[in-house]
Amino acid sequence: MKIIDFHVHAGKFELLRDDIQELLTRRPMESNVNIAEVFSQPEILENYLTSNGIHRAVLLAECGPGTNYTIDSQMIAEFVQNKDMFIPFGSINPNYHDTKDEFWKSIKLGIKGFKFYPADHSFNALREDMQFVYKMCESLGLPVMFHTGLTAQKDTEQQFINPLDFQPLAETYPDLVLILAHGGKPHWYEEARTMALSFPNVYIDTALIDPLSLEQAFPDLEKLSQKIIFGSDWPVVGSYSNLLEQYRQANIAESIICAIFYQNAERILNDALKKQQDSVPQALIAMSV
Repeated sequence: MKIIDFHVHAGKFELLRDDIQELLTRRPMESNVNIAEVFSQPEILENYLTSNGIHRAVLLAECGPGTNYTIDSQMIAEFVQNKDMFIPFGSINPNYHDTKDEFWKSIKLGIKGFKFYPADHSFNALREDMQFVYKMCESLGLPVMFHTGLTAQKDTEQQFINPLDFQPLAETYPDLVLILAHGGKPHWYEEARTMALSFPNVYIDTALIDPLSLEQAFPDLEKLSQKIIFGSDWPVVGSYSNLLEQYRQANIAESIICAIFYQNAERILNDALKKQQDSVPQALIAMSV
């Protein structure tokens, strides 16, 4: 079975803040895995993921206090060079970046989507200077992911963590693929479900949701199965092989697992990359005129 992981972190481990390094090493890893090396070296990460059956992986930038503002779009774009299995998603932090400048910089670097962290980066997801970014992502076909649910970063304000907080964006930008990372864990699964079933453009990723509790979190999993995509949140999740073993133990119907592990993500990425192939060059030409 092919697997697309929509939620993988990478960069330069030594540049992470101490508490984030601790977070990334908190859960047991395979005995032969040096997490700092795998996190920091594209070839080693590629080998680690493929050895666990991963076909493609979305790598996420996070330009915020926990990463000392270093794991930005440029770092991730450089990390994925010549690695076809990796899909680079950038990060824009409106408290740190000029949003328009960082958006265009990211597009020129080859970024294919974005993840935003309102809770960890302490900003209102609906603020005015982010509307340009959402509008352009909708127009050019770049999927957008938001952290939802409680966050472990020590200095967060825990704002914009309820999936319903993003309803205005789903309504305003109906063609924007909007992914609710973590599905609102651990308290807002029902809100994430409501969003995914109410809006054709809204999806849930499974990052850090216990596979053995997935059907408990989403009791109508079959009905929702076309709106859920697999995300590991590696390396926060710990051992990848252990995570996949937990999915096997969960005994989820094969048709549902195939949709979550591969089919939904493949559809999202194929549609996005096809649209970007036509729209992004035209937008860059128009922007330079």
